[in-house]
Amino acid sequence: MHGYNECVRAMQIKEEHRETIVIQKSRFIACVKPCHSEEEARAYIDAIRNEFSDASHVCTAFVVGPNNEIQRSNDNKEPSGTAGVPMLESIKNANIQNVCACVVRYFGGIKLGAGGLIRAYAGAVTSALQNATKVIKKPVSYWKVVFPYEEAGTIEQWIRKHYELKEIQYEETITCYFECEEKEPVLEKIGSLSKGSITPEFIETHYVDVIV
Repeated sequence: MHGYNECVRAMQIKEEHRETIVIQKSRFIACVKPCHSEEEARAYIDAIRNEFSDASHVCTAFVVGPNNEIQRSNDNKEPSGTAGVPMLESIKNANIQNVCACVVRYFGGIKLGAGGLIRAYAGAVTSALQNATKVIKKPVSYWKVVFPYEEAGTIEQWIRKHYELKEIQYEETITCYFECEEKEPVLEKIGSLSKGSITPEFIETHYVDVIV
């Protein structure tokens, strides 16, 4: 299907997901959410930091933009390079686009060392992204077709059986609005059914979420 590879590369999470792990008495709460701009990601970070205002640290990373061009991370006073960057690498390794990750840490009194922190922050994000519901953006075509009532048994029934009928209007003629696969040969099929007397009108291509 045209655009399939682009869709796979643009895999996203469907909704916010959270999970908690405990390592050496420190509690790590990984929060991941779909965000489609830097402003949206920073607003989410602010919301998490407000929600967990008593936490020892709230470290963050996000990747946004059609080509993952905006990438940011923050260690939030953990030793440099032990939190934000490993979190960012986890996002990139998961091949997830347009996502913000926040890992909340409540210090448990036992120091983890640089290697332990890297594993904890990266692992928390990796686990959250693995368990979050993921979607790809699938391209679909939106069409309109107008036909007389005597064609209802042919055209309308074909649309109902083979495409996704979104709206139908019964007036002097019948008007159907429907969706189908982007490369579906709608013109040829309806043209053949009507012996060339009916020509559907292409309206637009848009994208729908498909759970993967």
